[in-house]
Amino acid sequence: MEYSKIGGKSAGYYGLIILFGILAAIGVFEFLKALQTGHGDFAASDRVPWGIPIVMIELLKGTSVGLLLVSTFGYVFGRDEYKPISRVAAFLALIVFIGAMATVLGDLGKPFRFINIFIYGVANLNSVFALNAFLYSGYFIASAAYLWSVLGEKMQLAKTTGIIAIVMAALVATASGLIFGFMTGRELWFSPLLPLLFMLVDMIAGASLLILALTATAKFTSKPLNEKMMTGLGRYLLFLVVIVAFWVLIENLVRIYGHWQGETGWKFFLGGPYSSVFWIGQVLLGIIIPLGILLSNAGKTVYGVASASFLLLTGVLSETFTLIIPGQDLTQQQVVGRAMMGFEGQPALYSVSGAELALVLGVIGAIGILYLAGLRAIKLLPSH
Repeated sequence: MEYSKIGGKSAGYYGLIILFGILAAIGVFEFLKALQTGHGDFAASDRVPWGIPIVMIELLKGTSVGLLLVSTFGYVFGRDEYKPISRVAAFLALIVFIGAMATVLGDLGKPFRFINIFIYGVANLNSVFALNAFLYSGYFIASAAYLWSVLGEKMQLAKTTGIIAIVMAALVATASGLIFGFMTGRELWFSPLLPLLFMLVDMIAGASLLILALTATAKFTSKPLNEKMMTGLGRYLLFLVVIVAFWVLIENLVRIYGHWQGETGWKFFLGGPYSSVFWIGQVLLGIIIPLGILLSNAGKTVYGVASASFLLLTGVLSETFTLIIPGQDLTQQQVVGRAMMGFEGQPALYSVSGAELALVLGVIGAIGILYLAGLRAIKLLPSH
């Protein structure tokens, strides 16, 4: 199969470059400002230290994992019908992961101290945070090697590096879930289900972003999309969403039953200040409506699958938000069921600040520029 670059000389192409460039400039400005004045403009606090940048880190990291897994359908699992999208999926996986790591640096108070985790982390690998630094590095190297072998059409090497990349992707997703699942003092986090839930949600996010990117790219380049391939990805999403819906139901039934008499916990999660994000963003937009689309005749069309993918990506963002933010806002516990002294039993509240939003938009803009530049510089798309 032959691949080609895009011309990248149209007004629409340069318009998108300018749009993403503005977003990237906003992010760079906020990053430089934070280096000078600190994170005083951020909404994070000692009670809620992880804000929307951490939400985006988990979203982007997970989306990268999901993109990489879809990319391996053709070269590792022998599904030749998906080989035409393997290159663009692998490339997107790499640049989205770079965006996640850039967000990490932007959220750190002293970003250049990230090297310390490699220096001191070797002696403290029982820490999930220290372990993650090495897992992220290994995942990045494996993803880059897989992309290089795919671009070079080195079939056997692509299969080998693809298997290694799958293993690293699974470890990254699992370790991300363990960061939260191990925290016994956080009522809404402490769960053995989180590592597997992270993996499932990552697969949904990756496939959804790929479908949206392919749909937009095909429209701007006037290339036809293979409807059979796109609806196949839609069935893949349908399978995953059904499992996640069941998973969310079971987890919250257990949470409700276990904390029926409590004044926090499930009441705060399902009926508190963030409940609209859960019920509307995660459940309605992220599960119910996409399921309806994918199960109907609309799910057999390219734009029906793309619409469901957009809603699913919105749902994954909502799911990540409802996990991270309410989980911190609740009063921390010394042991399960016993709140730490000094917090007066009241939850803190978090709202996104303009500075945090600027940082996130900057990363999105940078990813957009890298994607457009990649389409023009690398043969990522099938010629026909």
